[in-house]
Amino acid sequence: MLLTLDLRWGNSSTTDATLKSGYNLQPGSIIQVIGYKSGEGEVWNSDVGKQFGDENGHAYGITTDTETAAAPYSNTTPPTNVPDEKDVWLADNTQDGHDILYTGSIQNLGSWYGLYTQITVDSYLYDTVYIRVFGATEIKQGEVTASYWGVSDPYTLAPSYATDKLLVQDLKAEKANYFEVIPEPATLGLLGLGGVVLAAWRRRRFARPSEDGAVRKED
Repeated sequence: MLLTLDLRWGNSSTTDATLKSGYNLQPGSIIQVIGYKSGEGEVWNSDVGKQFGDENGHAYGITTDTETAAAPYSNTTPPTNVPDEKDVWLADNTQDGHDILYTGSIQNLGSWYGLYTQITVDSYLYDTVYIRVFGATEIKQGEVTASYWGVSDPYTLAPSYATDKLLVQDLKAEKANYFEVIPEPATLGLLGLGGVVLAAWRRRRFARPSEDGAVRKED
């Protein structure tokens, strides 16, 4: 299925400031499209633990950070808009049976802020989608970021159509939490393997037998 995403915030009079004050968002805020198939996996849930934790809804870790304001708000003295909960959740996680199908960002489109694009959705694998937004414009791997977030109501795709259109207006990022992104276990394994290969190459590169059979470093 070719799914058209029409995601909008505000109108022609909306500014960066009113986007932030009205929706806790900013230009460049991260947008994710989540897909799932009804009956296969847990029911869609807007709870932070189900959205970003492990299969049991547990947080990845705890931060002692009391200074980082939740994006899109910047730090002040004393700091404001700092999340009360110090649990760290993984922004690239989804609850069981849910998958991230697309990641984009909010842009100033002239008459409103939003995102207008098309994505291909396998309607055999997914019959429902919803939108997840972050106040942050970037969540770096291995770094904890405080961000507002929110999710839309689930939208059921038309199973007999080759095309469909999802229109979401004025979705607010109303919850604040700490997030980070970590490599998947398979990625970590590849990184470890790469280190082993590099070490072996370096040993061979910097040592070779001499004419008398002894091993010596190259010049």
